[in-house]
Amino acid sequence: MPDYEVPHSVIEASLAELAALSRWIGDREKQEDPVAVLIGGWAVYCYNPWYGSIDIDLVTNAGVRQHLMRHMVSARGFIRRRNPPFRNSVVKIVLPNGEIIIDFIPRNERNCFEGSDATCPMSLLNGRTVSREISPGFFVTIPKRSLLLLMKLKAAWDRAYRIQEHTSENEDWEKGKLRKDRADILSLIDPRAGGTDLDLMFLGEMMHRYPFLPETLAMIPDDRDAVQMYGRMDRDAARIAIADVLRLIG
Repeated sequence: MPDYEVPHSVIEASLAELAALSRWIGDREKQEDPVAVLIGGWAVYCYNPWYGSIDIDLVTNAGVRQHLMRHMVSARGFIRRRNPPFRNSVVKIVLPNGEIIIDFIPRNERNCFEGSDATCPMSLLNGRTVSREISPGFFVTIPKRSLLLLMKLKAAWDRAYRIQEHTSENEDWEKGKLRKDRADILSLIDPRAGGTDLDLMFLGEMMHRYPFLPETLAMIPDDRDAVQMYGRMDRDAARIAIADVLRLIG
C-alpha cells in the first residue's frame, strides 16, 4: 500500500485553521446545543493524538455552513472548490505543495454505504456528542468514541469497496487513505489510550444493523501498513484488541 505521507507543517497548519474555526463556532453556538460537529481524523486526534489530519470534516446545518464558508474565504484565505463526493468545500493552499480542505456535511445527510442500500445517517449524532479540547484553549464538539469508531469503520468499508470495484477517482490516494482510516480505528480501540471506553450496547446494535462491518474491523491486523502507521501496537496486540471488542459486542 502506498505511503500516506503528509508534511508535518501541513498538519500543523490544518490544526491552526481548526483552532480558528472552533473559535468562530464557539462565539456563536451554545455548548449544550451544538450544531457543528467535527468528525474524521481530527476528531480521532481528540481521543488519541497520534497523528491528526490535513482535512477538516464538519457536520453542520445550511445556515452555519454558509456563514462559516464565507468567513473562511474572507478572513482565512480559503477558496471555494468542489471536493467530490462532498458538495460544499473550501480549500487553502499551503506552500510549497500542500493544501487544507474543509468539507461541510449536512446534518440531514443519509450517508449511504458504498455498494449497499444501508445508511449511516448523521442524525446518529443527536445526543451522542462531547466537547473536547483540540488545542490549548480551543474546544470542539465531536462524536462520542463509539459513534466515531462506527464512522471510521464506514469510511474504511467505503474505501475498500471503491478500490475493489475500481470506482475510485484516484486509487493510489484512496489506498493511502484506507491505511490511515484503519490506523485511526486502531487508535480508537487501543486499550492503552482509552480504547476500552466504548458503549458496547450501541456498538452491538450497530454491528447487527450493518453485519458487514465486523469483518471490516477483523481484517485490520492483516494490513501490515496500517499497523505500522499507527505504530503503537504490533499485529498480535491489534488482533487481541479487535477480538476483545468483537467478543464484548457479540
